Amino acid sequence: MGSLFKWLQSLNIPKGVGVILFFYASGIVAHSLPQLRVIAFSMTDLFLFGMNTYLLIDILNSNKGKALFLWIIPVYLFTFSMEAIGVATGKIFGTYHYGSNMHLKVLGVPLVIAFNWLVLALAINSLSLRFFSNKWLLSVFSGVLIACYDYFIEPVAINLDYWKWESNVVPFQNYLAWCVIGFLVSFPLHAFKLKFQSPLLLPYLFIQWIYFNALVLLDVKF
Repeated sequence: MGSLFKWLQSLNIPKGVGVILFFYASGIVAHSLPQLRVIAFSMTDLFLFGMNTYLLIDILNSNKGKALFLWIIPVYLFTFSMEAIGVATGKIFGTYHYGSNMHLKVLGVPLVIAFNWLVLALAINSLSLRFFSNKWLLSVFSGVLIACYDYFIEPVAINLDYWKWESNVVPFQNYLAWCVIGFLVSFPLHAFKLKFQSPLLLPYLFIQWIYFNALVLLDVKF
């Protein structure tokens, strides 16, 4: 792994990218090998929690000050609440439930899932800043991107038993809901000009997207 860090440094790529790349590459290998697949499945929550904690610590260290906490805590609670109501009623996203491959749950919702969406929202808003500066356009574009991202990860999430939909059909309502939720969590970032940029966010987004698509191509199933 040390040689990987040296190679990345020679390309002026932050060392943290090497950490992200190493763990996601290890995840692909572990899910691909039948001997390791059971271990990989049992560590889903730990993997997501560890990776997102690593990203969030880097974001907070890169942006001194406590203002971002005033976004993190409400957004986590809001996203978790939307998931809990959604699972209980089927009124927000459609009828679905979380599977056995997501472990530590409260009200039927994995505690780590809102944490994952929170960090993903920061990464996608970081990408949106490459294209827009207006707070409304940034928030709308980020909401659409979050919904698009969900569209691409649905096949692997279902295959890995992260969650299941009624009749195995993902309703359009789900993507519409994530557009709205994405907008609502993104708008305060830009309205209050919160600092959340990190050199790791865009590589994380790209590497995670490759990770999920690799698992689809390898037809990994729970």
